[in-house]
Amino acid sequence: MNALSQTPSLGLDVEKHISNASESWNQIGVAHQNEIGARPKKRNLFEFFSSPDSNYAKAVNLDAENVVYTHEEDAKIKRKIDNRVLPLIICSFLFNQFDRTNIGNAHIISAFNENFGITDNNKWTLALSIFYVGYCLLEIPANVLQRHIGANRFFFISLTFWGLSSLSIVYAKGYAALLVLRVLLGIGEAGFYAGVIYYLSFWYKRHELAMRISLCMTATYSGAVGGLLAFGLVRAQTPLLEGWQFLYLVEAIPTIIMAFVTLFFLPSFPFCANFFTPREKAIAQARVNRDHKPQSHGGMTGWQGLKAVVVDPNAWMFMSIYASFNVGVATISYFLPTLINELGFTAINAQGLTVAPYVVGWGVVVLQGWHSDKTRERGWHIVVSCMVSFIGYIILATSARRNVGAAYFALFLVVGGLYSLFPLVMSWAANAFSPTSKRGVGTAFIVSISNTVSIASPQIYFDPEDDYVKGHAIAAGCIFLSMLMALALRVRLSWLNKRNARCLSEMSDDEKAALPAVDEMNDRDPRYVFMI
Repeated sequence: MNALSQTPSLGLDVEKHISNASESWNQIGVAHQNEIGARPKKRNLFEFFSSPDSNYAKAVNLDAENVVYTHEEDAKIKRKIDNRVLPLIICSFLFNQFDRTNIGNAHIISAFNENFGITDNNKWTLALSIFYVGYCLLEIPANVLQRHIGANRFFFISLTFWGLSSLSIVYAKGYAALLVLRVLLGIGEAGFYAGVIYYLSFWYKRHELAMRISLCMTATYSGAVGGLLAFGLVRAQTPLLEGWQFLYLVEAIPTIIMAFVTLFFLPSFPFCANFFTPREKAIAQARVNRDHKPQSHGGMTGWQGLKAVVVDPNAWMFMSIYASFNVGVATISYFLPTLINELGFTAINAQGLTVAPYVVGWGVVVLQGWHSDKTRERGWHIVVSCMVSFIGYIILATSARRNVGAAYFALFLVVGGLYSLFPLVMSWAANAFSPTSKRGVGTAFIVSISNTVSIASPQIYFDPEDDYVKGHAIAAGCIFLSMLMALALRVRLSWLNKRNARCLSEMSDDEKAALPAVDEMNDRDPRYVFMI
């Protein structure tokens, strides 16, 4: 519910609604913030990494209950968030994907394989798989930590950790060193992806999420830029560094710089945003409160949230969708240069030819996210993306080597279909879990459990001598399963909405009045409406 539905004459000048001083401060949205005063600044390292001020959060939320604002102000606040928060998240994710998938571009360079003793396909796939060990184990604890210390501090720790791990690869030598550093990269990234989904839910309404996640968290643009960088950097050669070392060096250092940028310029929650005036903080909070009312403090503990998620069938269905399509994502991001190389192109040209599928894929991702938000629908969009990717894999499995043009075209379908599923599935999941504490654990649960499958995912490409035909066929089967699960979940959520509506319609007025008032509605409440 938005401000306009609560205040019919809201399009008029705000001052016309003010009858006395007390009402004026409430409608302007600064009364409680004025009472509590300015937020105290952190004075030492311990305080700097403590939980955000709950008293100030409460004051902003109280102001948000009564603030009166116009359509124009709503749009202005959204633009401010888009201009400040989104670019920082986009850059963070861009560097994240560079560090994570560099190994795919480096693998087709013989000097890299010689340095780390990668002598066969088994060693290569193990190096890919081991990344997910620490990633899966720490995903849920990392999201609990983020809610406690705030997003900017958590992302700072995460970016710094994986940036230093990636930088260490430049000077490491030997297969054992590579395995250790891949584990450390996974630990550094734990909680980042699900944490960003959780973080954005504090800033945007439910029907605004898919488009923003598409812009923030698709690996297609980082894949395109990474391919261009690899195409140029692998040619570099000095007495001290090989081309593949430049690839890691140039992409790891900006990650560490970005960590400090995030720390100092990314606000943890709307009530912490220094680029907002007190009134704008109230409006920013009111926008989401009147849509889904996220809570930065209180609610379920991490353990209670986990128990609520584990017994929720929706969580397991979301996990099944994500795990199934992630088999393809966990392989294509690493194997794309190799697959193009196997089509008969040189190693350097294969780097350059990865760019086009990622650029087209980015367009598909953004288009799907935009249209999904516009129609406020998720399930059918996921089915379409699954079908596009499924067709791509079928072409790859039947045309590899025999028709290079068809196989290369199929990579466009695979990349576009697979990567558009990330924002669609995760924004759908964020809409399906409530309260906020359950949402944070729920999104982490999906990513964590699903990525245990990713530990084995690279192993599906066990048949290089057969042009990876069996690997493509297995990926096609997994994406088809993802499509079936999305259809089943859509049917289930639609049934739950009808059941809830029927339950409410059968209640008397007294029974409806007796329903408890809640700060944030639980997704098991009959008044809750799921997006389908």
